[in-house]
Amino acid sequence: MAPFSLWMARVAWVVRLVETSADGDGQSTDVMKIAKPNDLGDIANLGLSLAEAKELLAAIQHEVVAAQAREHAVRRPSCRSCGAACHVKDYRQHRIATLFSQVTVSLPRFRCMACGEIEGGDDWPPRCRSAPELDRLQAHLSALMTYRVAAGVLEQMFPIEVGKDHETLRRHTMKLGGELRHRPVVRPAMPTAAISISVDSIFIRSCEEGERHLEVRVGNVETDDDGVDRCSGQWSDRGRTSGR
Repeated sequence: MAPFSLWMARVAWVVRLVETSADGDGQSTDVMKIAKPNDLGDIANLGLSLAEAKELLAAIQHEVVAAQAREHAVRRPSCRSCGAACHVKDYRQHRIATLFSQVTVSLPRFRCMACGEIEGGDDWPPRCRSAPELDRLQAHLSALMTYRVAAGVLEQMFPIEVGKDHETLRRHTMKLGGELRHRPVVRPAMPTAAISISVDSIFIRSCEEGERHLEVRVGNVETDDDGVDRCSGQWSDRGRTSGR
């Protein structure tokens, strides 16, 4: 009888994306091959690993974005100056950080054949460097934990190639927080019965002469309805203040 190790084999799957159009025509693209042992003697072989899942998400993201960019590039805007039709002048590469890897979008620029005016891509947002979903998740995690820990969680769980530095998370969080000031206040349909607010602070003095001293202030808000703590902190270092 052959040893048991010789019976072990590997099973492979090919993940294929099929693009379909309104008329039923479509094309397929193989995005990833997954090979796994068909033996579950080692429970670590069960299903996809985190690394495989991240690689699969990144591969699918690149294919979907490429297909969307091709469809978007077909649009032909009218000249804003004279209203005449525009023709493709050249293509520009746009790098966008998304939750599932950084992608490159190739979009055309247009030139008006009548007046020579240059037009950008149709309905493409200017100065766009990251997807809103990634910005919101960065801000959400940064509100729950420190910037360094939030950056580590994002890098561990998602195939993020850029925007994972803790300073980047801090800038994005502060930017989104500043935008909230200009939004109208949304009042809940059912007001909260009670709100508990607690505030505390501590002063940390350096043991060495001439070293920095820290003052930390922490506030916590909790409602009886959802029982969710909303914590905010602030520290100051020799007159410099940083909010969290």
